[in-house]
Amino acid sequence: MTSSPIRPAEGLGERILLYFSRTSEEQRVAGATGRYTLGNALDFAHKRIPGFAELVRGKSIVDFGCGAGWQTVAMHSECGARSVLGIDIEDELLEHGRALAERENCRTRVTFSRQVPQELIGSFDVAISLCSFEHFGDPAAVLASMHSLVRPGALVVISFPEPWWSPHGSHMNDYTKIPWVNVFFREKTVMRFRSRFRNDGATRYEDAGGGLNRMTIAKFERTMRSSGMRIEFLKCYPVRGLPAVARIPLVREFFTSAATCVLRKPGLETSTQVVRDDSGYGFIS
Repeated sequence: MTSSPIRPAEGLGERILLYFSRTSEEQRVAGATGRYTLGNALDFAHKRIPGFAELVRGKSIVDFGCGAGWQTVAMHSECGARSVLGIDIEDELLEHGRALAERENCRTRVTFSRQVPQELIGSFDVAISLCSFEHFGDPAAVLASMHSLVRPGALVVISFPEPWWSPHGSHMNDYTKIPWVNVFFREKTVMRFRSRFRNDGATRYEDAGGGLNRMTIAKFERTMRSSGMRIEFLKCYPVRGLPAVARIPLVREFFTSAATCVLRKPGLETSTQVVRDDSGYGFIS
């Protein structure tokens, strides 16, 4: 994390953000991806995708937006996926994934690339996007690509934390303890504050880190329903302790901590069964 030179705060908003900013140690703890191990990389998936382990076990998986590859490798080493291909646009992240697969002696089963080889298009059992859908510049196009990658009757799985209007939808919680930063502060103020911690020149949320596409719950549901695939599971997970708000359309935008959708590509019938979980929704492989 590269810091900018110290400069005076510009305006009350930046001073407030600075007052509640995190220390270096707090930033390290707050950054989830920086704490990944093979043992915890799939904690989010197990928590937010019903039957996740069975969904990937013995299957060929394409992991879209794989990042540094922790989740990609863990799907094979921890859950028994037959093969996993991680896709990302950052070469440094892909190299980290390859090194991790090499270390775990699974490089023939877990591979990384910027794009899917032509001969594999339409062959995967599951296309999955974990903790990345809120970063894609054109999420509808990404979903269409994922649709094209799986065989007929196969699954496309999307699960991500912190939709845009959620307490930490701005993804600024690495730097400040204040929730709903994008609600209470102007974008210019937030980016100026962020520049004290990250010297990458970002002036918009779309340019910060992996980029943010301002994925609201309403936008997410519209995107899923227009995918041309059958929805088998769709759920918004409320902020802890507030289950009732997930049923109120406007309020849930501000009190949803994660969203998951499992889609099935039209085609051949499979042995996957649709069931109910304890909230009345459900899917399990």
